[in-house]
Amino acid sequence: MDTRVKHVPTGKVYANRKEAKQMMGHRRYNRALKDGEMLFGALFKALDIVF
Repeated sequence: MDTRVKHVPTGKVYANRKEAKQMMGHRRYNRALKDGEMLFGALFKALDIVF
């Protein structure tokens, strides 16, 4: 399972929270998170087993 983070206003997709925080900067990431501008999703691969 891969998790993705999307910044809604810009449409930019990051591989994970750490990458998003590094690319956006600590302050901008926290502000976007607080304002509800971040979407978190999970992508499942064909070989993933889900219970």
